Amino acid sequence: LNWAHYRFKQTLKFHALKRGATVIDVTEEYTSKTCTHCGHVHQNLGGSKHFKCPHCGHSMPRDWNGALGIFLKALRDTASVDGSAVTLL
Repeated sequence: LNWAHYRFKQTLKFHALKRGATVIDVTEEYTSKTCTHCGHVHQNLGGSKHFKCPHCGHSMPRDWNGALGIFLKALRDTASVDGSAVTLL
């Protein structure tokens, strides 16, 4: 996390609070390396812009896989035992 990223997150949270929106802070670790289909962590991605899981064969652009992984983490982190979740605006 660098200074520019930190400032962006703080600005986003500030403006969301002013508008009554919720910001869910999700850790980004392994989101580009984890298959969003089967959960396998692919250690040897290198500089490839495309993600192909060696375990299940799932394939998609690396950035899309990372973004979907962040979304899935947010869903997991906000789900509750009774089935309710945080409403995203």
